[in-house]
Amino acid sequence: MSRRTRLARGCAAAVVFAFAGLVVLFAFLGTVEMETFPGLRENLAPVVVWMLVFAVLVTAGGLALTGPRSYAGWITAACIAALIVLRMWTLAPMLHCWSYDSVGRNDDGSYSCVNRGDMLP
Repeated sequence: MSRRTRLARGCAAAVVFAFAGLVVLFAFLGTVEMETFPGLRENLAPVVVWMLVFAVLVTAGGLALTGPRSYAGWITAACIAALIVLRMWTLAPMLHCWSYDSVGRNDDGSYSCVNRGDMLP
């Protein structure tokens, strides 16, 4: 493989890894209000899970661009994977509310599942 081809693939992989990192960042931002403040919020946990699945696929694409012997590619993929695992660990307590449209955070930090349509008289 020529030097230009390796450079182009490396730059493309860097862009793909940066995009995967942004997807994970937006996954953190998607539910930060729901995790921080008590009260009833829209349930965005399923959307965040699908964003993380997309980030895994994009990271695999970046790793495929770098090649199987690239230490930088594997280290970057491992860092993104660690962020995805951290996000899933913080998201896990509210995943039992997957099929509900709202999540209420209680004062003790637990989550209660609510369908707002059920609250109408």
